[in-house]
Amino acid sequence: MTAQRWSAIAVLTLLAGCQVTPPAPPPAQAPTLQLIDSQPLVLAPGCEASSSVFMQFVVLADGRTDALQMPPTTPCLRDALTDWVSSFRYAPLPAATSAALEWVMVSARRGS
Repeated sequence: MTAQRWSAIAVLTLLAGCQVTPPAPPPAQAPTLQLIDSQPLVLAPGCEASSSVFMQFVVLADGRTDALQMPPTTPCLRDALTDWVSSFRYAPLPAATSAALEWVMVSARRGS
């Protein structure tokens, strides 16, 4: 009877091991973007913005930007933001990565 009991315990232990769910793999994390170069944002004289502008774009594996999308805005602001984001250069990535930023115009005197 003792051998039978030990056999049953061994079988149940093996079956219990088969029922354990393996740990879930960690969620895939987007690569960290590291901006290494950009040109200054240049607005034409008199170019105004009445709200923030949310822009989405893709950072290619070689660090250049592509596929810029933004909501309708004034032509001067759209052109300036397009040129600015196009000048961004990021450290190389393993694959193209989606990115976004929100631009807000802040008007203030220097030192205030």
